[in-house]
Amino acid sequence: MGWEFEKTSYFYLLLIIPVLIGRILYLYQWKTKSINRWVEPKLRQRILGKLNLKKFIIDNILITFVMLLLMVGLVNVIGGIEKKEIKREGIDVVFVIDVSKSMDAQDIIPSRIEKAKKILDDILTGLDGGRVGIVIFAGHSYSVMPLSNDYAAAELYLNSVDTGLITQQGTNIADAILETSKMLSDVSNTSKAIVLVSDGEIHEGELSLSIQSAKKEKITIFSIGIGTTQGAPIPMHTTGNDLDFKKDRNGEIVLTKLDDNSLKKLASETGGAYFHGDYSSSEISKEVLKSIDSLKKKEQSSSYTYDHKQYFQIFISIALILLIIVSLTNYKNDFNI
Repeated sequence: MGWEFEKTSYFYLLLIIPVLIGRILYLYQWKTKSINRWVEPKLRQRILGKLNLKKFIIDNILITFVMLLLMVGLVNVIGGIEKKEIKREGIDVVFVIDVSKSMDAQDIIPSRIEKAKKILDDILTGLDGGRVGIVIFAGHSYSVMPLSNDYAAAELYLNSVDTGLITQQGTNIADAILETSKMLSDVSNTSKAIVLVSDGEIHEGELSLSIQSAKKEKITIFSIGIGTTQGAPIPMHTTGNDLDFKKDRNGEIVLTKLDDNSLKKLASETGGAYFHGDYSSSEISKEVLKSIDSLKKKEQSSSYTYDHKQYFQIFISIALILLIIVSLTNYKNDFNI
């Protein structure tokens, strides 16, 4: 096993040792000369006994040794390999995002989809451990990002989400929940949560089937309703980037309204909570994070790291013990014990 010094720059402190040794010799000579000069021979033995020069020398040698040990501790002697286990605890969270065209409505500023992304970005920033995944849906669903600890990648995927990613229109929340349940089905040793953001306008899919699927996998759903009950038109970009709005067969502008009954049901049936998107992104994210944190965190995995063993604590401990011994013996002499 090879020995190394981690912080060799502290070796310069060793220059203090000769100074301390010189100080001891000087003080010893000074004391003996003073006694020989000013004290009568008959009284020298008695005074030398009182002064106890031998103890003076021993104490100073011990203090010098303490300084040496402290310096070695600062240099930090390392050697050998130490195996450390790192345990990771957390909750697996999947962001399920509605990317249907109705999410372009601007009854929520700047738009429903942008507000949804901002809320999820704030939640991502506040997550403490655990993995995160992303699923998007409209008429059907897609897994954009599998479960991962890479929050930076999750943020990139999140920022790239828009309503043009899925051509088949609709709000098939049921299919999105089923897709997410599959993603989380292989996870058995951790709490699982879905953060669903949608305007709730369900046109397809069986809601009861998605609830059963979530319950089977023990998934808690936290849903966020984006939009207003008054509604707003759906922007449609035509050729030349002219802005128009979606119209029905009679040429009337279609209004998209928040329909949060299904969102509330998903949350209540799975032990989660529903949040209205009218509040600020920071307020909503704080409440969602609080709810996620209430779930029990479990150990998800463990890994091992290998590093050099450090021995600085041994030298510092010996130095402290010696300091205590010197202090106690001086205490006894000061009080004639």
